[in-house]
Amino acid sequence: MDLSSFLTSETIKKINSWEEKFNVKIIVCSPSKSRLGVFIPKRHDNHVIRINNNLNKYAFLITLIHEIAHAVIWEKYGRRVNPHGEEWKDQYKKMMLPFLNPEFLPEDVLKSLSNHMINPRASSVRDMELSMILKKYDKHKSTFISEIHNGDEFSIDNGKRFVRIEKLRKNYQCKEISTGKLYRFSPLAEVKLI
Repeated sequence: MDLSSFLTSETIKKINSWEEKFNVKIIVCSPSKSRLGVFIPKRHDNHVIRINNNLNKYAFLITLIHEIAHAVIWEKYGRRVNPHGEEWKDQYKKMMLPFLNPEFLPEDVLKSLSNHMINPRASSVRDMELSMILKKYDKHKSTFISEIHNGDEFSIDNGKRFVRIEKLRKNYQCKEISTGKLYRFSPLAEVKLI
């Protein structure tokens, strides 16, 4: 698959070699709300990696390497290890290391990703700092709940309207305007100010 719309020219050569070496078919697809990408073990010829088409080139690269690391671990261990266990973490770090370089990533992404790679999580989205920095490179600029103020009214994708009440330890407590029910929102929840 031609990935030139999703990756920098500097990264394509390495990704293409991994695609061939690890027998992976990369499918760029419509965005999923629940994940950025997914590895599907091979049933016939190739493993499949599905990755969202709305990611910026840096988020795309990080997600793709994350999923390719799953393919490598699947080939070595099958189901015998945890999907995000130590074997996967070691493989992901090994594969990401050549890209931790200003030739491939801007300084802010490089710094945050380097910190993230000390102990990578199952999803880069769970790393708030890295997620916020990566979102800066999105074509569609988002407003996060962490960027608005207590008392501000906002809506979410489904049209429901809320008011931000307070910051809790990690999340934000908000009240739905129509029902008065309280909800907790991740700092990365995308909102529209009203």
